[in-house]
Amino acid sequence: MLSKKLTIIYAKSTAEVFNRQSALGSYIHCLATILVKNGYAVSINEISFYVGLELKSSTAANRTSSFSFLKNLIPRCIKETVKDLQLFKSLDVLYFNIDKGKEIDCILEFYTYGSNIGYNLSKKYNKPLFLIHDNPVLEEHAFFHGKQLFFKNKVKKREKDSILSASVIIAYSNAVKDYLNKKYSKQLPVFIHQNVDYTRFDFIHEKPVEEIVNIGFIGSFLKWHRVDLLINAFVRLKKEGKNCKLYLIGNGLEYETIKNQVDSCAYSSDIYMPGFMDGELLLSYKQKITIGVMPGSNWYGAPNKIFEYGAAKIAVVAPDTPTIIDLFENNEEVLLFKQDDENSLFEKLSIYADNADLRHRHAIALQNKIRNNYSENITFTFYNNLIS
Repeated sequence: MLSKKLTIIYAKSTAEVFNRQSALGSYIHCLATILVKNGYAVSINEISFYVGLELKSSTAANRTSSFSFLKNLIPRCIKETVKDLQLFKSLDVLYFNIDKGKEIDCILEFYTYGSNIGYNLSKKYNKPLFLIHDNPVLEEHAFFHGKQLFFKNKVKKREKDSILSASVIIAYSNAVKDYLNKKYSKQLPVFIHQNVDYTRFDFIHEKPVEEIVNIGFIGSFLKWHRVDLLINAFVRLKKEGKNCKLYLIGNGLEYETIKNQVDSCAYSSDIYMPGFMDGELLLSYKQKITIGVMPGSNWYGAPNKIFEYGAAKIAVVAPDTPTIIDLFENNEEVLLFKQDDENSLFEKLSIYADNADLRHRHAIALQNKIRNNYSENITFTFYNNLIS
């Protein structure tokens, strides 16, 4: 029996799929690995999966220009327009590189801002398009790049074409499913499945008993992750005499801002920022963390860190966003606080800090849920049933 040929499209960046510091990129890599292990012939954008394994992710060195001061004088709307023009050009190049007339059976696109690659390939070769839609792309782009988007209508049309032509749309919560159905005024073929990177799961059976309550955040330092809120709540715990420490593990756009906040607070000696960690180094931190915190998200945000904390038998405090409420039981598996509310976050952290038995019971319940409901086999069965 010939293997099924699947092309995965991630128009934002091919190299990002092979970069462990990218949450979505590493999930795509994880999914591709699962499919390959089960007999699929997978290519990611213009390269085969096996060739991609040889890619080395690189970080461009910071460059300064003697003309950088002039860039600051250019209105933001013009700069964003130029960026979009460059994006559309890069999408055309990527489509050309993918479209070599090679045989494909189906297309799986992780949809990103401005892309029409999956849609065009599907139409040209009459192949089914499976679309993973994990965020409102235009709204998210506006959050980072400003609201004056010159190509807004073009981007909307490309997204609509992709959504309405997809054989299947995969979302990871009912909140996203309801959003799409409402936006396009129809019942779309949306299926719910979690985009989880199982290579980040460390199922810890027994953890050492710590006198100190170790609070941890593992992830990217982005504005909506509200690491600043966690630091403020931690300072209040210290002021109340709690015997606790804080570990902020990761990096990201807000790293320097967070570092400055830590350095200027009265309890900086009890806050640790080791940077990005993976493998055995990260596992050593998971073994000591008592409470894992997801201090912020948005209404559609994937709660990947809750899965990672839960697998490691860590009690979890998280915001009460629609996606998280949809997936986890408050006061049974996790403690939820009111989104963006420092007082509420402080209150939930205090409850866990004062009650080791509650932490233990919730950590066991969460770990059991993750072990029983989320696995490589379940993910393969889900995708295989859709694609076959």
